[in-house]
Amino acid sequence: MDLDKKAYQLFGDYYRERRDKFARLRKDLIKARIYTPVERWLSSATLYSIIFTTLAAIAFLLVKVIMSLKVDWSKARNLPEYIIHHEKYYFSPPKFEFSLGLIDLFLVIAALLLAFFSVFFIFYFFPRIKVWEIRRKIDGHLPYAISYISAMATIGVVPYEIFKKLSEAEENYGEVSMEAKRVVRDVELLGFDFITALRNLASVTPSVHLRTFIQGAVTTSLSGGEMGTYFIHKAKEYMEENRKRFSDFITALGMISEIYITGLVAGPLFFIVMFTSMMMLRGASPVILMVIIYGMIPLGSIIFILLTDTLTPEGARV
Repeated sequence: MDLDKKAYQLFGDYYRERRDKFARLRKDLIKARIYTPVERWLSSATLYSIIFTTLAAIAFLLVKVIMSLKVDWSKARNLPEYIIHHEKYYFSPPKFEFSLGLIDLFLVIAALLLAFFSVFFIFYFFPRIKVWEIRRKIDGHLPYAISYISAMATIGVVPYEIFKKLSEAEENYGEVSMEAKRVVRDVELLGFDFITALRNLASVTPSVHLRTFIQGAVTTSLSGGEMGTYFIHKAKEYMEENRKRFSDFITALGMISEIYITGLVAGPLFFIVMFTSMMMLRGASPVILMVIIYGMIPLGSIIFILLTDTLTPEGARV
């Protein structure tokens, strides 16, 4: 069974009538390159939320039932004797004590609502997270892509051909090439002229920098200027900004490294030596030492790795 299709049959009409209320989500889906109608996306979110909530309720009831069963195992001590002598043997019937108080009922309802809305909001905000990821990759590769555009413009290549070549260089320019493919698609498949295709890209790209660059190119062209000259000028500007960004990154990385050495190398080493000495004198618990070694150091290292990965510009990744 196609759950997405079933979800659309159940909830599609409801979300279709309220489509205007989810204009932001619709834009996020387009920018994230998730080519699904917003009502279909929300219908799937609702159905999967209901399924997850139902499974959570069933799991809770099973655990509650198992915990409510009380079996008298006292007669089981004579079980070996029963096996030897083949005597008639009976276990006491299990006692079933299932109770659900008002507080328990309130907590269960709150947990189920939390389960439902957790899954629903994961669907709702996933396109926005995807947009943020694509924007970051575009901004990281954009200075190099503009340098490529500038080099092509210097030797007299037509602007549309420049974007077409850029769309074929995905290995080098990543998400910028994927955005250029939209221009090529609009021109060659949908029949738009080059300027209109650029405007279409500017309206849907998640990167503010790429939008500004394209809008500047369109304005230059419509005002009678040369796109090639504009590309060369913007290449110098973006490379200067890129150098500044890398300089700021190196400064931030140096500060984070000092914090790491102090907090996760020198600090834990001092506490380990101190608590080891106190344990030898029976003045400290080994639990604190275990928390430092198996808790604080690994967790701090993971946080440091994630922070470094977040701050690293896309162009600096290997």
